[in-house]
Amino acid sequence: MLDVVRKFPEQAREALEMDFEFDIDFSRIRRVMVAGMGGSAISADILSHFSKIPFHVVRDYAPPPFLDEKTLFIAVSYSGNTEETLSCFSLAKEKCPHVAITTGGKLGEMAENVIKIPSGFQPRAAIAYLLFPMAKLLSRASIIDVDLENAIYILESEREKMEETARMVANEMTGIPLIYGYGVMQSIARRWRQQFNENAKMHAFDFMLPECNHNELEAWEGSREKMTCIFLREREEGERIKTRFDFMREEYKKRAKVIEIYAAGKDSFSRAMYHMHVGDLASIYMAERRGVEAEPVNLIMKLKETLSQHSRSSS
Repeated sequence: MLDVVRKFPEQAREALEMDFEFDIDFSRIRRVMVAGMGGSAISADILSHFSKIPFHVVRDYAPPPFLDEKTLFIAVSYSGNTEETLSCFSLAKEKCPHVAITTGGKLGEMAENVIKIPSGFQPRAAIAYLLFPMAKLLSRASIIDVDLENAIYILESEREKMEETARMVANEMTGIPLIYGYGVMQSIARRWRQQFNENAKMHAFDFMLPECNHNELEAWEGSREKMTCIFLREREEGERIKTRFDFMREEYKKRAKVIEIYAAGKDSFSRAMYHMHVGDLASIYMAERRGVEAEPVNLIMKLKETLSQHSRSSS
């Protein structure tokens, strides 16, 4: 798993070079809706921060009722068999222009417009193939404006620093990790939490600024648990956000370990990719430290089998 995750820069380059062309009139699109779960949905979360039009991420069995012919519907499922995504897609495909990003499966059979991506990965380790083709599609449609080439340059040029930072996080972390982010880093904080959950088999929690300052902040008055706070920061933060982070650092370090990480990159998307890769690596190193295998997802597979048995018995 670690070898695969380490190749994220190369995978991102390969994913960006994938070519596709669809007969969709993007000038008529007024909103984007992406259906996905887990690692498939997080790609949409990240890109939503750069959208020029309303952008909705659906983690459910059905899309919201405002879906219409002016909505670009993107279904993302690595396997092509994610039941929630398939359910959403079946309800959306006749109502609006659509694109599927998948290795195949049922989704690949159902969709008219498909971006076929490489198979053989754990879905969460295929993030490059789930994110960069979607970003390329939305950039071509002038829905987002991100510098994909620069993001890959940062991933390639900062490789050693990202490895070093990830090892530091895994070595210094104690107790439950709490990950904090502002702007696009909110979504990266969620990715960190998901990766600690799946790879290191441990609880973790993510929080967004400034919202967490209106509720989670007060929990520290009575907190006694052993925890590590991880702040995903940018040097270009506005003064109000900088003040909030600085206040949190001084208060939280009285009761917990605080790790601050500043990302390299000249723009927010590049810095988001930097922070995401550090988190992915840190989760693998944490799995090693905890003596657990990162790749298997036994409980997730057990749940899927339970749902499958229930479907068979119901029919």
